[in-house]
Amino acid sequence: MKKLVFILLFIPLISFSQDFRKMSFGQSTEELKETYPATEFTFEEGNGISILYHSDSVGGIEAIVSYMFVDNSLMAGAYTFDYTSSKSADDRYKDYKYISEILNDKYEMEDDSTWHNDSYKNDSNSYAHALAMGYVDFDERYDTDKVLIRHSVEKSDGIYTHILGYSSPSFADYVEAENDSDF
Repeated sequence: MKKLVFILLFIPLISFSQDFRKMSFGQSTEELKETYPATEFTFEEGNGISILYHSDSVGGIEAIVSYMFVDNSLMAGAYTFDYTSSKSADDRYKDYKYISEILNDKYEMEDDSTWHNDSYKNDSNSYAHALAMGYVDFDERYDTDKVLIRHSVEKSDGIYTHILGYSSPSFADYVEAENDSDF
């Protein structure tokens, strides 16, 4: 349940591509299992969202790979990189830049980083230190009418979070409506 809560906290911020690991929006959980017959998925459900996830190595980085379904229709997918690892800020930032390069080769990602303290903003050699201090949340996005992609790394309450998410715009609308109905 802890993983479900973690993923749901970041759903308004994550995004998706037309295909996520051989899957397309609209496909079912059964099709996911047929696509990956040797993969053992863990299942969680909450707020009308079914999540199937498993561990894998993505670009040489350990990750939790999550598939999110609404009414048995794939709406989003995400990679949560090295969530339990004790990597340094330098290594976290290197991982972020590595994944960023791959994304930027395919998409025109736009920087959407948030600087809480801009002491190191103009010193790219100190970005890992700024991340370690919690001075910056690195974030980049790609949005079209068919796909929303968000890639981020941040440190909050001493915990680093590195996520790459893909979602359909309708999933973002669904999550927003669910969040609005909570009040």
